[in-house]
Amino acid sequence: MKKIDMSVWPRAEHFKFFLPFNQPYFNVVLDLEIKTLFDFAKTNQLSFTACYLYCLHQAIAGYAPIRYRIVDEQPVEVENIALSTVFLKEDESFRFVPLKNQDGIKAFHQHYEQQKQLHLNKTLINPLFLETAERVEQVYISILPWFKFTGFKHAEHTPISSGIPKIVFGQYQQELGIMPISIEVHHALMDGLHISQFIDVFYQVIADVVAEK
Repeated sequence: MKKIDMSVWPRAEHFKFFLPFNQPYFNVVLDLEIKTLFDFAKTNQLSFTACYLYCLHQAIAGYAPIRYRIVDEQPVEVENIALSTVFLKEDESFRFVPLKNQDGIKAFHQHYEQQKQLHLNKTLINPLFLETAERVEQVYISILPWFKFTGFKHAEHTPISSGIPKIVFGQYQQELGIMPISIEVHHALMDGLHISQFIDVFYQVIADVVAEK
């Protein structure tokens, strides 16, 4: 974790402006054009979900603003992000499954399967969850594969001031090759432009993964 130098950061005034807002988060919902990754997953017999989560992880590692957080009311940049991802059990209750970055998509796919098997068998509130729940080195991920959405609003735990992003994936529309994504970020740390830049990085990661085959 490193402090952001407010004396040279172009968003220093914006940070100070948005920091005291009662509800400083905003979210954007858009359709990801992701057919190439879906075809890649099918061809290589990999979980499509694991593939787009791997690409998301790589994009987060490659784009600093989405790793900005607020600690002691100061902006910082964090590394080694974990995805705190929600998955369903057979009884239709959910569990939080942490996913760490791995060296390559196949290693991530193996990690993804192992973590799901481990954490889906834990209680919802367990010692590991309590230990890691407030860490700023994470991004909150939800997956809603049952429907396409055009808007999204999260449950709120007041106050939440760390700036941890929340990302939600919806149902993949196979006939169109698109999937909705909701990205919620803290306005003191990011603007709409930064979400656009992050999506560009996400697309580039996908293109690189598909090109490797």
